Amino acid sequence: MNYTFFTPDLSAIPPLKNLAKPYDAEDGGNATKGNIVDYYIRIAPYLLPHIANKPFSMIHTPEGVRGDKTFYQKERPTNAPEWLKSIPIPSSKRGVINWCLVNDTQSIVYMVSRSVIEMHTWFSRYPDLDKPDIAVIDLDPSGESGFAEAKVVAKTFGTLLAQLSIYGIPKTSGGKGMHICIPINPTPYPQVQDFLHTLCHIVASTLPDITTLERSIQKRGSKVYLDAVQFGQGKTIAASYSLRAKKGLPVSTPLFWNELDNISNPTKLNLYNIFDRLSKVGDPMTDFYNKAQKLPKL
Repeated sequence: MNYTFFTPDLSAIPPLKNLAKPYDAEDGGNATKGNIVDYYIRIAPYLLPHIANKPFSMIHTPEGVRGDKTFYQKERPTNAPEWLKSIPIPSSKRGVINWCLVNDTQSIVYMVSRSVIEMHTWFSRYPDLDKPDIAVIDLDPSGESGFAEAKVVAKTFGTLLAQLSIYGIPKTSGGKGMHICIPINPTPYPQVQDFLHTLCHIVASTLPDITTLERSIQKRGSKVYLDAVQFGQGKTIAASYSLRAKKGLPVSTPLFWNELDNISNPTKLNLYNIFDRLSKVGDPMTDFYNKAQKLPKL
C-alpha cells in the first residue's frame, strides 16, 4: 500500500504522544497514530462541512483498529484545552451533557490525540439542534447479504429521488453498507423521520426479496435493512470522509451515482488511496449543503 505522508505544522496543537504507535499493522497496512493525524489534517477541508457545530460523540480506540478496549464518551473531557468548544444539552439520565463541537482542524487533531479514529456527529447543528440539515437512510446488510445487495438498493433509492426531484448522494458506510444522504432545509426531526420512513416503505415494496424494515436482527434474514429509525435527535453517524476503525482503515466515502456499478469492495476506499481518488474524481459532496431543499409531502 502506497501512501505519501507529510509533516504538518502542529504548533497550535498540544503536544501529541505515541505518534509511532501502529494503528493498522496487518495485511500490508502501515499506518500509525501519527498517520491518522496526518490524514485528518489533510482531509479537514472536506470533512469539516459535515461535522462543524454538530454535537460530537467520542469513540475511543486506544489500541487502534484491532484493539478490544473501545469505549464511548459524550461529555467534554475535564482536561480539554480551553479552545475546544462545547454546548450543554439536557439529558434525561444525566441532567446535562456538555457535548464537544469539532469545528476546526486543531479540534479534530485533539480528538485523534485521544485515540478517536472515527468522526461521529449528530444530524443537526447548533443552535438548531431539533432541526437536522441532512436526512440519512442507512442501508445495513444482514445475514448473507452484502455490499452488492446494498448497491442495488442504493440505485433504487437514487431512481426514486430523481423521480421526486430530490437531490441526494450515496456514500459508503466504511463497512459493507451504504448511506443515502439528502441535504435539507433545517426541518424538525419528526417530519424528517416520517419522510424517510415513507421512502423506505416505497423501496421495500419495490425490492421485497432483498430488503426489510424489520428492526430485529434475528428476524431480518439475509436482507438489507432500510434503517430510518437510527435517524433521530441524539443519534449519531460516521461523517463523510471519516475513517472507520476497521481493518485497512476504510473511509466513509461519498460517491457519484454513476460509480456504483464500478465499486465492488468499499473497504478499498481507504486512508491509503483516498487522496488519489479526490485528485482524480473530486468530491461528490462539493456544495452539498448549498443544495439544501424543502422536503416534499409524500
